[in-house]
Amino acid sequence: MEPDAESPEERALRALRAIDGGADIGAEALALSNEFTDRHTARLSAWLRRRRRASRDD
Repeated sequence: MEPDAESPEERALRALRAIDGGADIGAEALALSNEFTDRHTARLSAWLRRRRRASRDD
């Protein structure tokens, strides 16, 4: 994670402030969900690549 990137908690709080300010709750929820899914998919993909690489080295 980049040092200047928002933490998930900061992003969620920003979304709540936006919703409180009149933003579309569905759009904010979808954006949070997509970010969560993308982050975890990237972690899973990296883990699978490491496992595949380790099995080739054996």
